[in-house]
Amino acid sequence: MKKRLKIKNDLILEGERLYLRPMRIFDATKEYVQWLNSTKVNQYLESRFVKHSLRSVREYIRNTSRDPNSFFFTIILKSGSKHIGNIKLGPIDWNHKIGDIGIMIGDQDSWGKGYATEAIRIISNFAFKKLNLHKLTAGSYENNIGSIKAFQNAGFVKEAYRRNHFLYRSKYVGHVLLAKNS
Repeated sequence: MKKRLKIKNDLILEGERLYLRPMRIFDATKEYVQWLNSTKVNQYLESRFVKHSLRSVREYIRNTSRDPNSFFFTIILKSGSKHIGNIKLGPIDWNHKIGDIGIMIGDQDSWGKGYATEAIRIISNFAFKKLNLHKLTAGSYENNIGSIKAFQNAGFVKEAYRRNHFLYRSKYVGHVLLAKNS
């Protein structure tokens, strides 16, 4: 296994309207915990099956920041420096140079404005140019149209579909698998 790049806490990945920086313990705020516990925000997240607290979120940040196969960033609006969500690259398979992306825009006022697409583009650029990855993958519930569009707008294509894969509000929905090559 390849050792990951040493990432400094002051690393900033910039886009046009937002920037990404490594997640820190102080980012575990009451607002962030509310996002994770909101049925509207977490409806497509696997983390919805757990009740979150400041303690559990801090522990997750600690563990993820120590993981040599993951990079966990906050998504910050440049105007006003507002934390609107998070994006994670990982796990990374260094042997095959493949990484998975997960994203959450927790701030509902920021939905539908293209911020997820921009964050995905920023992290994709980092993955391909700085980490020398070959391929990025992502998955989404088939009814999470916003997420699928965000990835497609960032250059991802649908690679596969798993029928009746996830339990969503008492019925099964498909799993859309997306990918982008360098």
